[in-house]
Amino acid sequence: MTKFARLVGALLAGLVASASVCAANLTPVDAGGGALSPPVAQGGYLYVGTGATLSVWNMTDPANPVYEGRSAAAPAQGPIRALTMVGDYLYAAWNTPSDTGGLTVYALNDPAHPTAVAEIDDYIASDFKRPSGLAASGNYVYVGDADNGLVVLDATDALNPTFVGTVDGVFEFDAMATFGNTLLATGTSFIGGRNVDVIDLSDPAAPVLAGQTSLDGSTVLRAVLTDGYALGVGIELQVYDLSDPTNIQEVFSTAIDEATQAIRDGNTLYLVGASGIQVWDFTTPAAPALVRTVAMDAFLPDQVVDAPFGPVILTHTDRGLVLDVADAQNPTLASEFALPFGVAVHAGDFDAMHAYFAEEAYGLSASALPSFDAVGRYDADLPFDPAARDMEDISVDGGRAYLSAWGYGVLIVDLSDPAAPAELGRFEFPFASTIEAHGDRVYVASTTNGGIFRILDVSDPTAPSELGSLTTSQTYGLTVRGNYAYLVDGADFGDGGLRVVDVSNASSPTLVGQDTGCPYANGIDVSADGNTAYVACASDESFANALRIVDTTDKANPVLIGSVALPGSTQLPDFNTAYAVIVDGETAYVGNEYGVDEVDISDPAHPVQTVRHETGYAVRSLARDPAGRILAFAGEAGTFLFDAGAVADRIFSSGFEP
Repeated sequence: MTKFARLVGALLAGLVASASVCAANLTPVDAGGGALSPPVAQGGYLYVGTGATLSVWNMTDPANPVYEGRSAAAPAQGPIRALTMVGDYLYAAWNTPSDTGGLTVYALNDPAHPTAVAEIDDYIASDFKRPSGLAASGNYVYVGDADNGLVVLDATDALNPTFVGTVDGVFEFDAMATFGNTLLATGTSFIGGRNVDVIDLSDPAAPVLAGQTSLDGSTVLRAVLTDGYALGVGIELQVYDLSDPTNIQEVFSTAIDEATQAIRDGNTLYLVGASGIQVWDFTTPAAPALVRTVAMDAFLPDQVVDAPFGPVILTHTDRGLVLDVADAQNPTLASEFALPFGVAVHAGDFDAMHAYFAEEAYGLSASALPSFDAVGRYDADLPFDPAARDMEDISVDGGRAYLSAWGYGVLIVDLSDPAAPAELGRFEFPFASTIEAHGDRVYVASTTNGGIFRILDVSDPTAPSELGSLTTSQTYGLTVRGNYAYLVDGADFGDGGLRVVDVSNASSPTLVGQDTGCPYANGIDVSADGNTAYVACASDESFANALRIVDTTDKANPVLIGSVALPGSTQLPDFNTAYAVIVDGETAYVGNEYGVDEVDISDPAHPVQTVRHETGYAVRSLARDPAGRILAFAGEAGTFLFDAGAVADRIFSSGFEP
């Protein structure tokens, strides 16, 4: 059954009681950022799935894009994976790692502020759904569902589409597009190739798989669909002629500077990568010719679209680029805009006036409080390698930000001008994962290939130096209270669980106590007096995913006070992982595989899980801003902001109006 006007339900969809029905302390107030869907350009507007929200830019003047907002008032129940126009409506496909998914339908009566008017979760009779691609032709919608195949819907009534059938043999849907009577789909196969499927739409109600081919995944990073041709881009440019789907032929191949996206604009082809924009004459597809490479910061392009107002590139580094192609073979940058919150935020921290986010692919972003409007960014001078630029954690202290860059080490950033954060210094420590700063001391630890806990002297931030270190197992989180550091570890390289480390002598940190009841511990919060530790546990001694409360009054002998297992999902009732925890009074907020759980810890010997705020993706990090609001960093679903306190009878404070 199609469900109309589920806006109110969507606002509180995350407030799911598990063990019992209780009032929630957290109220959702905003959501944004996250993985990018392929964009849709319509009527001078650019629509992009940004995590669980739909974001809109007015491109009437391509030189001055205007951000109109995002659907924070009604986020989808998982990351939006695909968009397509169906008559006057915009369809969005979303899914979650739990194999739930559906279609949200937006009305564009006010194109700057789409309105969610229908939620379709029964487009096929299946307990498991993973809609990943969308395309439309006439009154028909084609849903690429990685669990159920290519699903055909009759959308004559766009708000109540009906199931028509499925197309056998098509299961990869990273991208889909229609060209006349042909539907093309592409995705990554189980063995790593890039499949391209050609579907005949001569009878749109009964599509037929007409042909398919696989591109070599060792040289091709992405398959790009164009009219009559599929392109393989990576360390080679490959062109495949699709005119005879039963006999798809590779007609061109050559080595190129690495590119991970391509835009075909008539007889010109733009390849996008770290070197900039490679311009190719595509007049003869079997013999394209490189014209020039235009220097442009287009590193890590996630999504592109050839829009009427110009080609648009959306990068993993939070940049939106609009190209001016009036002279097709001499493209210039018409404008640049920021992607709000960030495509891949790993963690956040604050000063009195600003939020600072550790961004996966480049460094740090700065946003004003309380609005979270972007004000500045710091791009780390590191190799053009996503692993080297992977910012795992951030700590803000004394006007500086300290970033743990997994592929490099510690980066120290001056925040005196949040509009222009600037690097002060760095310390090489490969695989740095978690970090906390206090005055002239920085505490940082690693996880990969065995853990090391280091204490750095940053009294001269331009030349940080190591004071002392301690071998751990694999440290996922740390907190410092006074003369003690509290570490949580996994057990792959030694004992997992909670470690209490005496750091009073920074040159010789000393392990004084352990609680090994949780072999795989991910997150920690500690009371201000250092006497109680709260551990987010992925697997305790009974293999449960739990919040553990540990008495650390006697540092040498931590003692378990109480614990509570966190439930799984309807589809996977025994599966969950606790990743992060923040304690506020008598409530612990635990980031886990499905969102944020509230746990009543008023009786620490018998904690009770009360409420779940679902985010549609795992919450691996939490942060609390100066106003006491909780931020949950939910990976591909984006960043979710919650007010802490009693549930309010209101909708989100930002986003589109219903």
